[in-house]
Order: sequence, then C-alpha cells, then structure tokens
Amino acid sequence: MTPTDDDQILARFPQPQHVDLPSGVRLAYREWGSLDAPPVLLIHGITSSSLSWARVAAALAPRYRVLVPDNKGHGDSARPPSGYRFDDQAEETAGFLHTLGVERARVVGHSWGGAIAVSLASGDHADLVERLVLEDPLVGLSQQRRAQIGAGYSAQVGLTRAEAEVRLPAVVKPGWTDEDAAGKLDAMVKGSRAAVEAVFAENGGSDLRPRYAHLRCPALMVRAAPDLGGIVSDAALADIRRFAPALRVTAVSGADHNIHRTRFDDFMATVEPFLDGQDR
Repeated sequence: MTPTDDDQILARFPQPQHVDLPSGVRLAYREWGSLDAPPVLLIHGITSSSLSWARVAAALAPRYRVLVPDNKGHGDSARPPSGYRFDDQAEETAGFLHTLGVERARVVGHSWGGAIAVSLASGDHADLVERLVLEDPLVGLSQQRRAQIGAGYSAQVGLTRAEAEVRLPAVVKPGWTDEDAAGKLDAMVKGSRAAVEAVFAENGGSDLRPRYAHLRCPALMVRAAPDLGGIVSDAALADIRRFAPALRVTAVSGADHNIHRTRFDDFMATVEPFLDGQDR
C-alpha cells in the first residue's frame, strides 16, 4: 500500500467532526448513517482510532446512526497529558453523547474501549446505555502488568509516517482489509505516546470485575481465545460471571484480540442480532 493509496482510502471515510466537551477537551468523531436512526456508539481500543471501526460502522449505517469518537490522545482528538482514568473517560464519553443530543445509545467497546464502556454502563451515566457489547475488554490492570506492557504500547504511536510504514506489516493480520491497514497507519502516526503512558500510569492497580455487578442493561461479551492474544483470562471470566450472571458470553473461533478486524463476518453475525434486540 503506497502513501497515495492510503490517502485515497482515508478520503472515502466520513471526515472528522469535532465537539467541545464540558470538561474542556475537544474530541474528534466520525459519523455514519442517518440522524433519525437509533444511535450506536463505538469505542476503540488503545493505540487505535475511530478508523478501526470503519467496516463495522459502514455495516451498521443502513439501520443506525453510528457515532465513533477518537478517544482523547488518539486520532484527531486533543492530547492532554492527564485525565485517562477509566471513569474520567466514561464521564467524557457521556459528555460526548449529551453534547450530540443522544439520550440513550447501544454501546460497543473494544479492549480499552471496553473498559471505558463498562465504566460508563455501571456508573453515574448508566441510563445512557441501552445495550452493551464488550469485545475482548480490558478487565483490569495490575501494577505488574502495567510495567510489563505499558512501554510496548506507547512505542506503537507518535511515529513518523516512514516509521509507521515499516512497522505496519507486523501489525496487520490475516482478515484485515486495506481500509483496516490504512486506519491503523493513521493511528500510529497521530496517537500520543504521552497519552498512552498516562492510561497505564493512571489505571495501574485497577480491577473492573466488581463493576460488572452494577450493569443494568443487556450485555454481551465477545471473547477472543487467550492463546491467540485474547485478554480475558478464564479466571477473570469466572469472576465476572459471578458478578454478572446474566452477562452473555460468546467466543469467536480462531479470533485474536482484534475480532472485528480479523473475523469481521463472525463478529457482525454475533453482534448485529444482539444490537437489534433479537436476544429477547
């Protein structure tokens, strides 16, 4: 994929819009679908951006208003040096929805975005979440784990275009499209290294498993295989089930952590019926 190809791919996506939140942070977001349709909010994972959801958003757009923000420190959003606790970001996610006049939304969160989504759906703004999908969500961050992986993640963003192009082939997996790759390349360049470091520094020692007991909406976890890079361990899942026995859990065979990119068709076949309320 040449730089020209990449630019042409990015030009086909909805272009970023911006909102100023009550917190003072300016968030970029992309929007698919009709303003009159039921809203779906997609929350991306760390070191990614709204573009990681491009295929999912386009598939949902015929029936939904799909709102996809760049979390702060990522994509085209502001890059403040602090304020990255899960609850901070849940508060800002609520502010994002309120600013756009959204009273309730179906919410899908991947990885770090899953942690933000759980914080949103179990906290002061739980009434905003109509249905919740968690794609291989982060469920906690021990101090040891923070030290082990924080530096590796922060090194994946804030790259020059040339550096990102060299590293991209090792990131792209079977099942990714050129659109997925172009979005990831953009995120690798635009993401803030300091913001990613702050996510790990401010959430060290966190444990979101007890928060699952406070979920009040229908919830689905789509899990990747731990031996393929899935981050929800069997032990963590057992704890979560004790806190939230009504949580639906499904595994996508052969999927790594990025289920919506490596196993897109299987992901959509699982998630779309749930969003549509077909589990009732």
